[in-house]
Amino acid sequence: MKKKILISTGGSGGHVVPALNLYNHLKNEFDVMLYTDLRGAKYVPEKIKKTIFEVKKIPEKKYLLPLKIIFLFFAFIKSLIHFKGNKIDILISTGGYMSLPIVLAAKIFNTKIILFEPNSIIGRSNKFLLRFAYQILCYDKDIIHGSNKKSSVPGYKGVVIDPILNNCFYSNQNTSETKDDTFKILIMGGSQASLFFSKHLKSEIIQLSKKYKIEITQQLSSGFDIESYKKEYNENNIKNNLFFFEENFLCKKNNFDIAITRAGASSLAELAHLNIPFISIPFPYATDNHQFLNAKRYYDSNCCWILEEKNFMPGDIYKIIDRIMIDKNEYKHFLTSAKARSVLIFYSFLGCDEILLSKLIVCTWIKCTSFNLIRIIGIIQVGKFTLIFSVTNPFCIDAFSVIASPTVAVVTFTIFGEIAVE
Repeated sequence: MKKKILISTGGSGGHVVPALNLYNHLKNEFDVMLYTDLRGAKYVPEKIKKTIFEVKKIPEKKYLLPLKIIFLFFAFIKSLIHFKGNKIDILISTGGYMSLPIVLAAKIFNTKIILFEPNSIIGRSNKFLLRFAYQILCYDKDIIHGSNKKSSVPGYKGVVIDPILNNCFYSNQNTSETKDDTFKILIMGGSQASLFFSKHLKSEIIQLSKKYKIEITQQLSSGFDIESYKKEYNENNIKNNLFFFEENFLCKKNNFDIAITRAGASSLAELAHLNIPFISIPFPYATDNHQFLNAKRYYDSNCCWILEEKNFMPGDIYKIIDRIMIDKNEYKHFLTSAKARSVLIFYSFLGCDEILLSKLIVCTWIKCTSFNLIRIIGIIQVGKFTLIFSVTNPFCIDAFSVIASPTVAVVTFTIFGEIAVE
């Protein structure tokens, strides 16, 4: 009988997209359900099994605190009823204010609770809920090892993983077309697009088109007239593709030379995975300025450029692109992050060693960093115990630490230097 997993998410696409990725990775081996609110439901495809569970968001006003407590109490009662009727084995929460009553109900029923934090600073909900959780999975090591108390997580609770993306990014991701001298630019603003981008970036693109052959693919905010945009681009001989919101857009088209984007954790992870350099203009009003910190993680690895909205001046985008068109040395594509480890880690945390092992056998090469590889050379089953024999670079030893369990042990043979892929 399959284990039952409830994935709790809601609010913006920043919470919902990671939840959908988890759902798609786990749905074949587990009985997975999705809990979301009315805001989050609009990002969830119709075909996905979900329950819309509304928790009213109350403005941050002290005099409204009693009302907020009442709403949360009723949501908690609803959660208790749901857990009693469905016998959930594991709850995975991707954060958001609506996760509080669900996590508390899971704790009452002694359900295993796993928190998921894709941003570079732990969200307020996850920070509070950490005390009830078995584990919190995150992308940024500074959440665990950083000096910022606001974002600190005890080492025994936190585990750093590589970004978990939609299934499509791990299969046939090459949608590149025949290369010509056209410079292809993507402008994307996350699940809700960006009003700032829609207002201010068109003139930058038009200016660039006077010097270079430009093709623009741009996500517009709702309320903008696509046809008037198209007309202006056409008048300047700019090939264009304009849209509002399209699910998994980068899975379908990803042959871009550069992207201009906000700094949602999922969007940046997808661009990095596809080796698309990007200019990030973080949303300045994100909670605890987490979008800036998301972008800075890639900036520190020489993967992107950052422009702060408060300091943005007309011509800033033009200057960066003009500079990299002249000086190709600055134009650096990034290296892909680990894929297999990101997905496999969940099977260990979910207590399913047999599934984990089957996945490892299929994926014999595990890329744990940009350069270093692990090769599984043998798996031996002795009763209920399993030994995994592997060859690895010394900088990759931590890759298997995440799958350690009472029934799985890893024997590693260390090789100094690169391990070539056969």
